[in-house]
Amino acid sequence: MICLGFQTGCAEPATHPPISTDSMPLSSFSKQNLLLEFSSLKYACPDGVYVTITPGEASLWSGILSVRKGPYAPAVLRFQISFPSQFPAAAPLITFSTDIFHPLLTPLTTLTYTTNASTADTVSATDDERLPPGGFSLRHGFPQWFRKSSIRGVGSRVPSASSASPSMSDANSGYSSPHVTVFQLLEYIRCAFSDADLLDSIPVEAAANPGAYQAWQSYRGRFLDNSSETLRSSSPATRGSSGTASLLFPAPDEVKIAANRSRQPGAWNWDGVWEERVKKGVQNSLSEAVLFGSAVSGDDIIRFSDMEPNALQRVTENIARCY
Repeated sequence: MICLGFQTGCAEPATHPPISTDSMPLSSFSKQNLLLEFSSLKYACPDGVYVTITPGEASLWSGILSVRKGPYAPAVLRFQISFPSQFPAAAPLITFSTDIFHPLLTPLTTLTYTTNASTADTVSATDDERLPPGGFSLRHGFPQWFRKSSIRGVGSRVPSASSASPSMSDANSGYSSPHVTVFQLLEYIRCAFSDADLLDSIPVEAAANPGAYQAWQSYRGRFLDNSSETLRSSSPATRGSSGTASLLFPAPDEVKIAANRSRQPGAWNWDGVWEERVKKGVQNSLSEAVLFGSAVSGDDIIRFSDMEPNALQRVTENIARCY
């Protein structure tokens, strides 16, 4: 059995500390705002997301994402959020210490990708606007934070709020609104690992790992190709017999997308890359060494304990009495 626990002592920097995007200390107002946002998560927090504040440092949060569904389930991923003094007017820096293959995550290597790169070329660590290893790109979900970058040269390549997936840009979601809450930020992180439609909507310009982006496009293209082949081989009566058919077969525009994603002669073969890399990353995130053992840094504020059922029940009852 697994129990999620919180270390109450002071924490040292984590294994992959986020690179601060703002050297100015938090004002009293900003600090209180973050503390209020943190308190509100007690009553409304995205499913599978657990966060806590670094003792004595309100601008640095540690989190766990337990992916409950979707292409990255059932991975357990560690991340940190570093809030700048201008938040929510400025973007926070999110870094994952769990190695996972994802279009929005820079690899945990010495080379990084620029946040506005339009090609798969790696760049040196001296380039401007870079993400650190494990950095999570927010350009797709929150383009309003990067308007100044578009003026300097990214231009129309930066995704607008209207170009995001419907789940991210509708009036109810609020992701593209000028004022971004921590809840919306955490919800976007959750959806990035559990919602295939969101992954489909990411433009290459917003990808932090172009290789993972290409691998995902190849994976989805083959999925749609297989679905369209099933559609062609089925009888017209079967296709139009009920509304259920629309759930089993792709729409014509989806078939067209799959055709456009076909690999060009001489292009890199991404077949099977996404499945292999993601499966390996998910399995590694669930290994005992990563969850409980030596692979877990002693600096982590949120820790897991391998507990017997009786001990877990007692802890659960004690927690329930507190609420």
